[in-house]
Amino acid sequence: MRIFQILEASASLAIPANQTWRRNLYEPLVDMGHDVFLFSPEEGRRAMIARSPQLAAQFTQRLVDTFRREHAKQPFDLIFAYLLDAMMDPQGISELKRAGVPICNFSCNNAHQFDLVERYAHLYDYNLHAEKDSGPKFRAAGANPVWWPMASNPKYFRPIEAPKDIAASFVGVNYGVRARIALHLLDAGVDLQLYGPGWRWGAKTPLRSSAKRLLYLTKTALSVDSAGQTRWSAALAEQDLRRRLGKLYAANLHEPVSDEELIALYSRSRLSLGILEVYDGHDASKRIVRPIRLREFEAPMCGALYLTGYTPELALCFEPDREMLVYRDFDELIEKAHFYTRHPEAGEEIRLAGLRRALADHTYQKRFEQLFDYIGITKGRVFAGC
Repeated sequence: MRIFQILEASASLAIPANQTWRRNLYEPLVDMGHDVFLFSPEEGRRAMIARSPQLAAQFTQRLVDTFRREHAKQPFDLIFAYLLDAMMDPQGISELKRAGVPICNFSCNNAHQFDLVERYAHLYDYNLHAEKDSGPKFRAAGANPVWWPMASNPKYFRPIEAPKDIAASFVGVNYGVRARIALHLLDAGVDLQLYGPGWRWGAKTPLRSSAKRLLYLTKTALSVDSAGQTRWSAALAEQDLRRRLGKLYAANLHEPVSDEELIALYSRSRLSLGILEVYDGHDASKRIVRPIRLREFEAPMCGALYLTGYTPELALCFEPDREMLVYRDFDELIEKAHFYTRHPEAGEEIRLAGLRRALADHTYQKRFEQLFDYIGITKGRVFAGC
């Protein structure tokens, strides 16, 4: 199969040399024997950051021209994209569709960032969404949603021989409710090490942290309505939590790690932690939502003993407390974190069962096979998510 793929290598520009999406969404296709033409949307990403319609138009034209040229050389069977609305002009999607090649656009974080893909979703043939409950949002926008859960690539995410020299670890950006949960664990005496963008921010840059706190105080005081006061006072409360975390537990806060260091941490940690909770729209005054992330598949694929928040969607992918540890509230989180960091042998069967399930059901190679069956590029079973 010949595939035109529009994809950035990195899932986070704050992590050095990050290759998350290349390893998960590009290399599995190549390893499966498909002919993949990889087109970088970096120019579109810059247009989105700069909020520049002119840059978006330039990127769109280059994208369309490249597709036409390569399609004329040898026709494509599929366009697989990871595009956000502000990256391009909608006319570009229509131009691509004129070739008669089905277009799948993948997106994640729709539980709290659906606005990033909402306007143009109806233009794609298939909207692959990583969170099951996001389907109604796409249908309300006139789009055709397909639940396509996260997965992992066992070529990279695998167990390695390493000493279990870390009690518990979490790897990810410090935002939303994560600092609050980390404080609960650390205050309860769990030896949790935190890695990623934003954890060392308050500890490294106290003046900048103080300036941001003053900004939130000012915005709270100057808000003319109750909604504004609620929003900025909630942001101020979260900022104070981060300041307290940085002051009391600086030794537990670490810089972002490389892809290889991430994989090693899963093997070095007696317990690997997942934190699903985020604020809707990244607004601390709004409700908490719990989207499943890549680490819910990476960690078990690496043979980690993994503890994360419970959701019904997660239970469709892993059997709770048999293939993956789960918590439903802070008390259960602290209880299980204490027990399994002190008695990791008690979780050995769960750890191995999670690894087996990840390898059997949750590789990106299998996700692509199921997707191709579903959209009719290959014949076979009907895709039903996890």
